[in-house]
Amino acid sequence: MFCMSDSLKLFISYSHLDETYIKDFIKHITPLKTNGLIKEWCDRKIVAGMEFQDDINNNLDDADIICLFTSANFLSSDACLKEKKRAMCLKRQKGTAVIPIILSPCGWLDDKDLSVIQALPTDGKPVTDFGDLNKSMHVIYEGLKNVIGKEISIKQLKNTDRFSTFLQNIALLTRAHSQKEEVTLDDIFIYPELNKYNDLREYETKESSSKLIEEFFDSSKLLIAGENQSGKTTLCKKMYTQLRRLGFVPIYVSGENNFYRGKMSNIIEKAYGEQYAVMPMCEIEKHRIVPMLDDFHLAKNKEKCIRELSDYKYQIVIVDDVFSLNFKDEQLISSFTHFKIIEMSPLLRSQLIA
Repeated sequence: MFCMSDSLKLFISYSHLDETYIKDFIKHITPLKTNGLIKEWCDRKIVAGMEFQDDINNNLDDADIICLFTSANFLSSDACLKEKKRAMCLKRQKGTAVIPIILSPCGWLDDKDLSVIQALPTDGKPVTDFGDLNKSMHVIYEGLKNVIGKEISIKQLKNTDRFSTFLQNIALLTRAHSQKEEVTLDDIFIYPELNKYNDLREYETKESSSKLIEEFFDSSKLLIAGENQSGKTTLCKKMYTQLRRLGFVPIYVSGENNFYRGKMSNIIEKAYGEQYAVMPMCEIEKHRIVPMLDDFHLAKNKEKCIRELSDYKYQIVIVDDVFSLNFKDEQLISSFTHFKIIEMSPLLRSQLIA
């Protein structure tokens, strides 16, 4: 069951010149609020004396769903365009659902951000073209309800008990902690340092792996190399957990199982079924799914495997050597940002032992 305390947060972005439509929209979504599915927020809720811009930014960043009420007024407003830009950033970084709602005929299809997102009402037909405002709002209501259902399902998606145990298991250190009989990943994890390489695989800089998630959203594809026992799989587990908290659906695959033989789509779907319960993978949009390919250097046909992942915007590939992937099609591998795990320093080792 979905609890009232788990209500999704809906942010309404609009031009004040279109406020009449917003009032109607809020009336029409009353059943969704009554049932505890959503709590809406728009700048009408700002009270006197509040730092209004900070309040807007905080609620925008905290939203699960962002509705962009689009019109010529919206597209000509600097404030609305800033909110749209932030919404697109949140969509990329957190998987936040962004829904353009077309109020009236305007040039939204020429906006590079809005034109690639499924809009409401159906097919982006403007509200004003319906003739009946209630009918258009009900179409929006049904579309929003579908989005809410998907978002709730993803929030409630749980790992199987067996895979949850795998994520926390640190086999080599189960007896290493003086205060605990069983040591888990959360007990001992320390972010290793990384060498970062440019597109030509030339050394660029050193940075902490704690910034990998930021790098991930900037580049969308990561190649992480590390020697045996360098902590590649442990780092992979940590990133898996982080991505899940952000609302993505990571899927972990290890090359030790079958050396990536067969179609990648079948391999990923099988791994999904072993890691998650209840929700079929086909119901999840591909931009929310993150294949994480561990021990990829064991793959028999690496170039074929990477090519078959082209439908997935986000990918993480783990190998033993950053230089081990020599593809005929250089574009395939140049689309990844390259890192190599540095051997843990004495300081980090002392922190781990402590």
